[in-house]
Amino acid sequence: MKISEKAAIIFLALLIVAAWGFTYEKYEATVDETVALSSGGTVSLENVNGDVTIEVWDSDEVRVQALKSASSQELLDGLKVEINASPSAVRIETDYPSSRESRNEGHDHSKRGNHMKVEYTLTVPRFAVVDDVDLVNGNLMIVGVQGGVDVETVNGNIVVREGAGDASLSTVNGGIELYVDQLSTSDRVELETVNGSIDLYLSSSVGADVRAESVNGTLANDLGINVKKGKYVGSSFQGSIGGGGSKVELETVNGSITVHSW
Repeated sequence: MKISEKAAIIFLALLIVAAWGFTYEKYEATVDETVALSSGGTVSLENVNGDVTIEVWDSDEVRVQALKSASSQELLDGLKVEINASPSAVRIETDYPSSRESRNEGHDHSKRGNHMKVEYTLTVPRFAVVDDVDLVNGNLMIVGVQGGVDVETVNGNIVVREGAGDASLSTVNGGIELYVDQLSTSDRVELETVNGSIDLYLSSSVGADVRAESVNGTLANDLGINVKKGKYVGSSFQGSIGGGGSKVELETVNGSITVHSW
């Protein structure tokens, strides 16, 4: 799902988030399931409401822990976590009961006071590829994944630490923090936000070609690369560190970009 496609559902997503602010009785249930996955296999996830944490272990398995919450037992019963697993890929999808289905069953869950979310903790093989993670409302934390990550959110922050491989991170309303201590020459880093800041922490040992652009926001770096102001709008910087190599591209519309050396 591209950012342009996600923008069409931002209004609905914001309504869902706002509704959670009202007082309601919470009904909860947990899911805890472990499935096999080869160490280089892929892990994918789709979710509308709820934070997600992805961690690693030295096991060829994916553990899916989910906390489901809803404002009624009927909604909780209809809220499903679907896990489709093969030796090379695990895909997790969150099925929210629709208003149409609810009305067909004689229940109108579109009224204010009806709320649902699922919070996930995934534990994946260290060298798995975290690919095609799509979230609407929720923060995402990924720690230790060595096979690369490709993730997108609409409303939420993304933080990735202690990883390796390609990194493609994008969000509409939220910030991005990526900590990089190793990159091969074939790796690519692409970070993109619409409304939110980008903070990239690059190890001094990394060789990379870095390009950053912002339409409405400040740019800064610890790399000694000059920031250029656009003729009419925006600013950018471009340069190489450590002899160059990996491609690093950072873009935001309304937000700041800072590249830190550590």
